[in-house]
Amino acid sequence: MNILFVHSIGRKKFGGGEKWLISAASGLRDNGHRVFVGARPDSRLMKAAQHNNLETVAFNIFSDISIYHIFRIAFFLRKHKIDVLITKDRDLFVAGTAARFGGRPLVLVRHGLPMRSSYKKHTFLLKNLADGVITNTCSIKDLYEMNGWVKKDFTRVIYNGTIATNNIPSYSYSEKFPGRKIVLIVGRLAVQKGYFYLIDAISLLVKKHKDLMFVVLGEGKLYRKLVAYARKKGVSDHIHFVGFVDNVVPYLKGCDIFVLPSLYEGMSNAAMEAMSYGKPVILTNVNGAKELIPDPRKGLLIPPRDAEAIAHAVELLKDDAELREELGREAQKHVLANFPVSEMISKIQMYIEERIMAKNS
Repeated sequence: MNILFVHSIGRKKFGGGEKWLISAASGLRDNGHRVFVGARPDSRLMKAAQHNNLETVAFNIFSDISIYHIFRIAFFLRKHKIDVLITKDRDLFVAGTAARFGGRPLVLVRHGLPMRSSYKKHTFLLKNLADGVITNTCSIKDLYEMNGWVKKDFTRVIYNGTIATNNIPSYSYSEKFPGRKIVLIVGRLAVQKGYFYLIDAISLLVKKHKDLMFVVLGEGKLYRKLVAYARKKGVSDHIHFVGFVDNVVPYLKGCDIFVLPSLYEGMSNAAMEAMSYGKPVILTNVNGAKELIPDPRKGLLIPPRDAEAIAHAVELLKDDAELREELGREAQKHVLANFPVSEMISKIQMYIEERIMAKNS
């Protein structure tokens, strides 16, 4: 099959959705399909696609409604005889409308976060322009099915996949932060990720635990506000904002504890990766967290928007090396057994074939 991914994203943005796209596109290509990635020409997503030797096409989509790109994509669909178009909700109007003029390929939407706004608009577009939805948690699937209009098998839960890369060395935190226990956080500097609650938790922790260092990988619009808030709370010496990094694996392998204090989430790629490297994880119990950590032996789930809960969980793990090791070991076994990339790719391909049959019947 010929498959096109269309994904508009800011030039400097690259998160879980983009990682999923690269992983899915690479896996489908390796299974013998011809795969194209359409994205902004100067974006990190485009560079990642090229780095992974994927065929790329520049679609510089700045607007949710772009007549120019509707016809550009439609022309590309016809020229390359695209069988499947995979996009995200923000691009559905442009990509889905283009499919109407471009040979009517199967149109799938990948939805990795719960809908936060424009619910009626999103539902209208799905009903009229999409042939199916891929999501990464049952919680998001349930939101679709609560609507009542979703037909059987329209929405499919396909969990993110991960793989542990053993030949990448760990980052040496001891050179920069000697004698510190490292708590790692990975994610965009956005309200969704709950960083203000994290900083509140740090202010509680460092009264007793001066040896803690919280390292944050990611960038975003909240950077200045978060730095100012950390200064206000008196914890600037205990939190370090690294910014964006191309490869988080060395940082994951070198940390002691992984925390994700999100207010809402799909299923976190970063948390799954941390687990694959045997790290104990602390997640807020939102959306797909319970599906990733089904019992307390595999990680700690805490309430969202609760600085005291974050502080208590970090303190519990920080003071108990045996517990850290046990949680990390069980997390690693769980993730590698239940969330392999190969299974994710196989299920995506199976779903594509099922939806094509349904569309043609």
